[in-house]
Amino acid sequence: MSEQFDYDLFVIGGGSGGVRSARWAASLGAKVAICEEDRYGGTCVLRGCIPKKMMVYGSHFADDVITSADYGWDITINGFDWEHFRQKREKELSRLSGLYAGMLERNNVDVIKGKGSFVDTHTIKVGEKSYTAKYIIIAVGGRPWVPDFPGKEFTINSNDFFELKERPKKVVINGGGFIGLEFACLLKNFGSEVHIVIRRENVLRGFDSECACYLKEQMLKSGIHFHEHQHIKEVEKKGSNLLVKTEKEEIPCDQVIMATGREPYTQGLGLDKAGLEVHEDQSISVDDYSQTKLSHIYAVGDVTNRVTLTPVALQEGMLVAENLFRPNSERVMTYEYIPSAVFSQPPLATVGLSEEEALKEAREKGEEIEVYASEFRPLKYTLGERQKRSLMKMIVSKKDNKVLGLHMVGDDAPEIIQGFAVALKAGATKDVFDRTIGLHPSSAEEFVTMRTPR
Repeated sequence: MSEQFDYDLFVIGGGSGGVRSARWAASLGAKVAICEEDRYGGTCVLRGCIPKKMMVYGSHFADDVITSADYGWDITINGFDWEHFRQKREKELSRLSGLYAGMLERNNVDVIKGKGSFVDTHTIKVGEKSYTAKYIIIAVGGRPWVPDFPGKEFTINSNDFFELKERPKKVVINGGGFIGLEFACLLKNFGSEVHIVIRRENVLRGFDSECACYLKEQMLKSGIHFHEHQHIKEVEKKGSNLLVKTEKEEIPCDQVIMATGREPYTQGLGLDKAGLEVHEDQSISVDDYSQTKLSHIYAVGDVTNRVTLTPVALQEGMLVAENLFRPNSERVMTYEYIPSAVFSQPPLATVGLSEEEALKEAREKGEEIEVYASEFRPLKYTLGERQKRSLMKMIVSKKDNKVLGLHMVGDDAPEIIQGFAVALKAGATKDVFDRTIGLHPSSAEEFVTMRTPR
């Protein structure tokens, strides 16, 4: 390390991307420090992926009990203790956060408590102390964004949701993105009456539209209410209850959740002192190596607003550390065939291009695509009267037979799509899928038995 600096690397932010880059750089011999104003683990561990998935699991047991009756089981549901579950969940999240901090300390990373901000291009201030570093990584993540309107103070955002001390009996959710739909499904399964206010008819912008519509249909059948072509204009407090006002109607409830998206958390970083600017969406611009316009300052994860997924932030952070501290390393992050999922009920999972994206690209090249689809009732539900169904889609290039995208709405979709993501990343063609023997009986085998395109 140059004697000119306190550290080889200083990381601002202790979420997934920040922790991975700090730990990896230290393992390669760098002297590293990291600062975080909250617990370590970031959005994913503390108020995102992990607690959400725990709540999805918890909410699904009621459905499993209902299904068990079709198989002859006599089981009675006597209620759900929300506070007991919340305390158990928070205990586990604290344990996970401690593991993150422990990993850093075991790798000799200096862990500093507090929010970091730039003093100049090589100096970070945390509290009353300043630290200099040869390289700096910004990994502060994002935070919920909520528009202004009368009564906004009576609503909660996606972070606040995990602090609820009791289950809302009737809830209004504003937003048709993945956060809003996930909250809607798990609350419905926990027993809440759920209403979703959306600006348009469609949900899950950016996902395959047929799959998004299919999921919405399943949610409607489950009893979730959609209020389309509306947005919340005002929330009025009525004693212990709330009244949501839109352009078309008024909806009484006892909780309003604003699932209106997230924005990079760049406020208060002092970026101007480092000579850095942000885009209109508050994100930091970087190149293919996650490097800002200053060669020694990098940014990874949600703060760049590229692909806002935890595994992406992990990979970006690791690659920056590799390229900085491993000799002759020049690895570039690639963003093709990244699998993603909506942990709704049923879940939706996807990898590769949607039908709309593939069709657009094909037309621009003067080519064509083929779409294969299978819609069916899973074996698990055939003994009962409930019409739970699944949809699976495959998008194929007609020119070279390459599989461009896979999409699924149905039980175990995330687990199934993760496995097939490897095949797509490896460049598998439809012929490879056709020559693969299916695992019977399973839903996953549908992807290797599709023979006739639409």
